[in-house]
Amino acid sequence: AAGMTRATGGALRQGLWWFHGVVALLFIALIPFTKVKHIFTSAGSLMLRDPLAAQRLPRVPQDQQRVGAQFITDFTWRQLLSLDACTKCGRCHEACPARAVGAPLSPRDVILSLREFANKTLEAAELPAEAELDVHGKGPGQVAMETLWACRTCMACVEVCPVAIEHVPIIVQMRRKLVEDGQMDPLLKKTLQTIHKTGNSFGESRRKRAAWTKSLPFPVKDARKEPVEVLWFVGDYASFDPRNQKVTQAFAQLLHQAGVDYGILYEGESNAGNDVRRVGEEGLYEVLAGANIQSLSAASFKTIVTTDPHSFNTIRNEYPEFGGDYEIQHYTTLVQRLLLEGRLQIARQLGVRVTFHDPCHLGRFNKGYEAPREILRLLGCELIEMGRCRSNSFCCGAGGGRIWIPDPVGLDKPAHNRMREAAAIPGLQVYVVSCPKDLTMFEDALKTTGNEGKFVVKELIELIGEALAREQAVPAPGVAA
Repeated sequence: AAGMTRATGGALRQGLWWFHGVVALLFIALIPFTKVKHIFTSAGSLMLRDPLAAQRLPRVPQDQQRVGAQFITDFTWRQLLSLDACTKCGRCHEACPARAVGAPLSPRDVILSLREFANKTLEAAELPAEAELDVHGKGPGQVAMETLWACRTCMACVEVCPVAIEHVPIIVQMRRKLVEDGQMDPLLKKTLQTIHKTGNSFGESRRKRAAWTKSLPFPVKDARKEPVEVLWFVGDYASFDPRNQKVTQAFAQLLHQAGVDYGILYEGESNAGNDVRRVGEEGLYEVLAGANIQSLSAASFKTIVTTDPHSFNTIRNEYPEFGGDYEIQHYTTLVQRLLLEGRLQIARQLGVRVTFHDPCHLGRFNKGYEAPREILRLLGCELIEMGRCRSNSFCCGAGGGRIWIPDPVGLDKPAHNRMREAAAIPGLQVYVVSCPKDLTMFEDALKTTGNEGKFVVKELIELIGEALAREQAVPAPGVAA
């Protein structure tokens, strides 16, 4: 520069070099204490994400003394990294159906509380005593029991998180500790005992599991005794709930009409365990999964079909880890194919205005969005989507074992919220579901929200039955569906 000597310029250059170096090193040193750290922790969380985080919950390691997460040190280093990755954006908070109805749960606050607790305990010069590492409770950074039990495990939080935080597995791991200690609602405890004793949540004898078949005008094969092309895993609600039994019989009629060679396991079937596992009863889940895998492996079939998305999810994503790797499809995929192949023939276009509810375990969990919509199109329905649909669908409230836990008096329910959303659609005639638990939850919510008579809740199977030709030639059985 003009007027600057060489010595002055050299000194200035050296001074700026040192200044830049000190500032850069200071910036690096301060990264863990500023929001800049999210650039690195978020990248790490995204790189290490499990694409099946909620669909396939982690097993309890054989060498682990505790079944669930009691202490902050019980979480994996990857889970602790994800706590640091949270940017407080609040997307999970807004998506949570429990929070939307006033339940004491915010997925964001669970993560932030655990992060606060981890920072307080794990950054100390010495690891505190075990009692000070307990993440359960109502102290600073701890998570209350009421918060954990409010979760529907619907995966809405995991779906919207931009940094791939796996809220649901963390919550379920903490629930496992509550279950181990017996800290749960008495009705839930009784239901789990009932499932352990009878293999179903209704407390019915195993011999009654297939009682719905007795009123059919045709026999249903016993897949334990003879080979079938399609093994139908029916599920608890479809087998024992009176309203859902009608849908089950209607689906049996569809399969018979299409000439599908199918059978069921009769009393060889047990509760699939999907919701038992998400409650946190890992031991009972492994018993149920083991029993079903034994029955399935003894049968001869090509594919499994189920009308229950909860059973579909656990058989598809979790049974393989226990030695039960099978081809399985939700009934909407099978029926879509039967319609397109002409094995089920549509006699009339329904011409009704409908909206479709995406079940969490079929939609968000397993991306089964298109088949039910294609079926509705083939039936001649006018589909009006709700604002919250597909991956943004709003949970019915039954998941995570919540169907077995009474809601607090005066608290709204997610299903009520959903019915009000549907009621806002002009001229809506039918609210369509494709899950037994959805049918139960929404038919009840239709009445309690005062919308009975404005529109009806129906299973997609029922609409298919209304549209089909009753007198069609039945194809020869034995052709794989």
